[in-house]
Amino acid sequence: MKKNIARTITLIIITQVLLSSACLIIYSNGTPIETQVGFGTAPVIDGIIDVTKNEWNSAEKLSIALFQNQTDGLPIDLWILQSESSLNFLIRFDLNDHISSEYDNEFIGILIADWEDSLNFTDAKIVQFSNISENTLKYLDYYIDDDLYYEDITSDGEGIAKLEGNEIIYEFSMPVDIEEGGIEDVELEYGVEFDFEITFGKEAIYPGGIIISNIVSIYLEYPPGAPPRPIGEIIMLVITIIIFSTIGALYVFYIYQITQLKKKIERIRS
Repeated sequence: MKKNIARTITLIIITQVLLSSACLIIYSNGTPIETQVGFGTAPVIDGIIDVTKNEWNSAEKLSIALFQNQTDGLPIDLWILQSESSLNFLIRFDLNDHISSEYDNEFIGILIADWEDSLNFTDAKIVQFSNISENTLKYLDYYIDDDLYYEDITSDGEGIAKLEGNEIIYEFSMPVDIEEGGIEDVELEYGVEFDFEITFGKEAIYPGGIIISNIVSIYLEYPPGAPPRPIGEIIMLVITIIIFSTIGALYVFYIYQITQLKKKIERIRS
């Protein structure tokens, strides 16, 4: 009986340690900002907000900060718009020093993690300036392996930026639910949540040039009129709920058994 009690207590301690470790890992990687996505017509990716066409009107609009720690940050406007075939980002912010040489090679990157491995970013879409005062830039598509950046053989998506005075606008577009995604890209799918890391840097070095960032978690909606979620996904969701409910019930049962054993021991001793 004593061996059973010891084993049960050991199991509980191991479970608590594993849960605590998981929480520490999540915290150390940064807790994503959970947000919805606006749905509408895909905007023109040109670095300009065309108010006459209302192209970003239905976007989900956030005000967040890119930071290196919890106290210092760069405030940005982040707009997220999903169309029937693409996911689009607009990032806008002001910097008084934009015309200085320090920012000649600045960039904004969007890193993407696969839905099966959250916070493990393996895809990068970057708009990189080579001369910001002349608006000279290029769009880059990388896949990431063990923190090393490799340029894709075939570029996926598009991105642009435009500087007006102190305000700069970056725009990105990437395909959603394409028939055959490349092995170098994270395949964005409907009905799935993905983590995106918005990064900012002043040197064309990756990831060493990244100085501030923040993570946003986005659930990609099914377009209007799209077929309902596949039955396989529903079955997996139900199975997951059953498994975790069973684990919880077993945990409660073990605690109950320990309580009963303690009472029996106390009665025997008395």
